[in-house]
Amino acid sequence: MKIRCLDKKDCFANADGYCICLTNNDFGGRRCSFYKTKTKAAAERKKVEKQLKRKGKTGLIDMYNGRGQ
Repeated sequence: MKIRCLDKKDCFANADGYCICLTNNDFGGRRCSFYKTKTKAAAERKKVEKQLKRKGKTGLIDMYNGRGQ
């Protein structure tokens, strides 16, 4: 099911007005706590990849590579 999201067009998970990460956008009147700009999400992704490489967990990087991009 596609979840319509017109609130934050600069969110990394917003693809043509639809959220590609969540299956429900009813936050009980609160703002989406999942929201991140594309720039912030990319920076966090690089940081996590660096940590995983340092710990020898490159298989996780391979498994999830490309999701949400």
